[in-house]
Amino acid sequence: MSRAAHRPLAALAMAGAVALTGTWVAAAPSADEAGRSIPGDASIAPPAGRTPAGATAADEMITFDVVLQVPGRQQLAAFLAGLHDPSSADYRRYLSVGDLGQRFGLPGPVIDEVVERLADAGLELVRRDMERTFLTVRGTAAAVNAYLDVELQDYTDDTYGPFHRPDREPTIADELSHAVMGVTGLDTTPRLRPLFRTPLADVPVGGLKPTDVALAYDIAPLHAAGINGAGQTIAIVSFDTFLDSDVAAYDAQVGLTGLPQVEKRFVPSDYVPVRGSGTGEVNLDIDVVRSVAPMAQIVDYEGANGQGFGPIMSAILEDGRADIVSISWGRCEADKDALSRALDDIQFDAAFAQGITVFVASGDVGAYGCNHSLFEGDLRVSPDYPSANPSLVSVGGTFLWVRQDGTYLDEAAWEGSLSTVGTGGGRSANYPRPAWQVAPGVDIAAGAARQIPDVAGPADPETGFLVVYTAIGEGGPSLNVSGGTSAAAPFWAASTVLVRQVAEQQGVGPLGALGPLLYELAATPTTPAIFHDVTRGGNLLDAAAPGWDAATGLGSPDVTVLANAVVDRLRNR
Repeated sequence: MSRAAHRPLAALAMAGAVALTGTWVAAAPSADEAGRSIPGDASIAPPAGRTPAGATAADEMITFDVVLQVPGRQQLAAFLAGLHDPSSADYRRYLSVGDLGQRFGLPGPVIDEVVERLADAGLELVRRDMERTFLTVRGTAAAVNAYLDVELQDYTDDTYGPFHRPDREPTIADELSHAVMGVTGLDTTPRLRPLFRTPLADVPVGGLKPTDVALAYDIAPLHAAGINGAGQTIAIVSFDTFLDSDVAAYDAQVGLTGLPQVEKRFVPSDYVPVRGSGTGEVNLDIDVVRSVAPMAQIVDYEGANGQGFGPIMSAILEDGRADIVSISWGRCEADKDALSRALDDIQFDAAFAQGITVFVASGDVGAYGCNHSLFEGDLRVSPDYPSANPSLVSVGGTFLWVRQDGTYLDEAAWEGSLSTVGTGGGRSANYPRPAWQVAPGVDIAAGAARQIPDVAGPADPETGFLVVYTAIGEGGPSLNVSGGTSAAAPFWAASTVLVRQVAEQQGVGPLGALGPLLYELAATPTTPAIFHDVTRGGNLLDAAAPGWDAATGLGSPDVTVLANAVVDRLRNR
């Protein structure tokens, strides 16, 4: 296709590519290149199990993301390492929103030129990420096809509905090649799956209610002292939506009154959510948070399943409302393409750099993160994505026993009775072990991989949480018992909301990204213990053991003891 209409980028016509003291100079393209293929976010082979529906209509509006180069990526990695190294000048010097882009991203004028070139091609700017990592743009399918030299094709999916994807790798003008890493979102194939489970057999409808959780994990003393999440905001990442009436029905069922209404935030702003098979997941996340931190303001950030985590995380950071985030969706790490992972990772790193704690479910198929269903049989050993990213706190799952008075008795790592489901965990193939991940049981040899989970919480659906929601096709809400590590992740997120409230009340902080601090606390045993060290069960491959293990990490929390320990540590820094 012709590229003659493109004007050269003046800012890109200089030799050399460096990132020193905030300046960035890009190498000019060679004269014999008319364009180059850039990474898309999927393989070109049509997705299995989906029905082709022909070429995408030429006038259909397509929204996608242009992923920008981050020239200071190595410097950013060094900064992140220093944030939790007491010997570093960067120790606990958290950034504000936008700082990452200014320090490590492309210069603003370079991005302006990219926006102009895209506009020349009929692609309108929808959103410009403040961290300078991506641009969200929109145009007709005809304009997208012409500019990126692809043909968009439509497909249908019985579960997730229609989607589209390109027939080949996109191509971009060389004049943009030094500013643009690739594009994501042209392929809207639903790939993320909710990490929640319901019991495999009928069990009496009961489930963990707020009072049960408060007793079992020593949250009751905090509630009695007025620590209930008031004044705190927690963000939930969702790729489905929920009914307000279902939340009201849950509150009524468990006797909660006067709680803040859950807010919805759509990404992008014109996204129109449609309830699908993941609606139960969204309700599980919300109900678990309300059971632990009932007065916290929940903001549910909702986007299309095919877009990935990056755009939603960017919106959370730019809104600046939440310091705690919960993610209960994932996919096989081994199947995640490098480009969309790069976009997600830079946003997760930005959260870490700002001192925001993001909890993510470790997965529900044990060490076999690619086994997408009970009987699919893909037994590659792989952690779940994005759980192994070291900027996140990975949360595994347990089976809980309580005494007759409801207080904690014991836990085991969650392993399903059919040996096909259970707490996720293992070693990453993409991320190295961060220096702060040190504990008995962690492999700290040179070159060791990131190991997950970091911690654990109640997940076995046989003793799961009470959840109220209206399933697709039903006329109203029903009572359900649900679990999975996607219950454990919001449990930890909501518990950390309470910890943060205690820290603020005591005048210490900021709390900062909690992951490194958890390992720091685990290195100093206390009485009573901060963590319940889970030594029974496993992740279908690795057994739970004293100390850290690949089934339950450091263990589950005694939340009151954790809050006091965090306050003491912050006060004595």
